[in-house]
Amino acid sequence: MISIYKDGVKDLLYPKKGNITKHKNLLNIEKPQSYSAAQVRKLRRFLQLSQGLFAEVMGVSLATVVAWENGANEPSGSSCRLMDMLAINPDILLECKVVEFKS
Repeated sequence: MISIYKDGVKDLLYPKKGNITKHKNLLNIEKPQSYSAAQVRKLRRFLQLSQGLFAEVMGVSLATVVAWENGANEPSGSSCRLMDMLAINPDILLECKVVEFKS
């Protein structure tokens, strides 16, 4: 698969002129959205995962997911970033082999 993203970043950071540039102003990097307890629960249910399986997918403990869904804790930036990606493209779990179906 050809990645348009990788080609675009490469062209921005390393123009063909030979000058190496690292200008953040060439890329717009969105901050991950914050997730409330209800939004975490909604995403988990959308993915049709139990709290335990969602915890495994997210790389956190079951207690962490329970705390997120109860509103005791808020997900960190990296967890929010991953949830943003899962909300847009749940197939990423299969594409990145985080989840595989057993036959």
